[in-house]
Amino acid sequence: MALEALLGLPPLHLFIQQEALAAAVRLKKSNLWRPPRVPHTEILYEAIGREPLIEAVTDRIPKQFVFDKKYKIQLHEEPHEGLNPRELRIFTDGSKTRSGTGAGVFSEDLNIHISTPLGAHNTVFQAECMGIIMAAHAIVSREVLDYPIRILSDSRSVLQALQSYTLTSGLIYECHKALSEVCTTNGVTLQWIKGHSNSRGNDAADILARGGSELKVAGPEPIIPLPFAWLRNMLRHNTKSCENHRPDLSPGAGEFSGVRGFLVAGSGGPLQCRTEAEEEGASNHASGAPNVKGLRAFAKEPLVGGCRRWGRGCLRKRPRNPTNRAARRHMGGF
Repeated sequence: MALEALLGLPPLHLFIQQEALAAAVRLKKSNLWRPPRVPHTEILYEAIGREPLIEAVTDRIPKQFVFDKKYKIQLHEEPHEGLNPRELRIFTDGSKTRSGTGAGVFSEDLNIHISTPLGAHNTVFQAECMGIIMAAHAIVSREVLDYPIRILSDSRSVLQALQSYTLTSGLIYECHKALSEVCTTNGVTLQWIKGHSNSRGNDAADILARGGSELKVAGPEPIIPLPFAWLRNMLRHNTKSCENHRPDLSPGAGEFSGVRGFLVAGSGGPLQCRTEAEEEGASNHASGAPNVKGLRAFAKEPLVGGCRRWGRGCLRKRPRNPTNRAARRHMGGF
């Protein structure tokens, strides 16, 4: 317990509860959670009662293998822009601020100016992906036919996810299907562009995305699937909150507060957490100064059940060769 306090680690029992709840959430999101209402499954239903967003749809999906991609992905910038006069250029961007997340789409060629709020619980990665999805939908709604189209995004991670043959994100898979629909009548290239590089189109898309992040979402959230990483972070935050509100950790106890969490037991009895009254002044709660005498008395007691003095887990040194009868008798016939 003292080592956990020094390293800033959560207590073992809270960490086990966190991982068990994460496994239950992962099984439920994969449609593999079908247990009866037995006691050890109540951890999930209790967590849902505290945080209803656990039941919201997440972005994680079973692995999808996609090999027939009709669009091209270019992860480097063109040395010169606008070499093809027939090419339609569309810029997309995503933004996340304290107010929320938003996506923006800009195109002078197609007269597109889109600024959309996405909510407070989503990531920049999802906002960037939604920008590409909205660009594809805008192309389809304008019935663009037989044109070379170049969609420019400053998110290399989204383009790399689209380039992969294994998809585990629902938004990436939806983006792939939207781009495939555009590719039926047009040639599509997705290109990475450096952000904030004095590109007129990218700067305009960035302004639209930041404007969308400042807007309020119409309707209940989340409007797009939650990232599974958000759920993991929420579970870690809950564990940290439980740790900070533990009764055996007091702010006035100073750096010795972790000592009170040692597990002790009587002679052969079960392990139990030592209470404040049993510590006999292990630390001074009022001033934060440790009571060295109380700490020494606390350290001399056995940590695990057994013989009162030389039994299993006793902190006192056991004689190497207990040949005399008194020593053997004191050790309980050892």
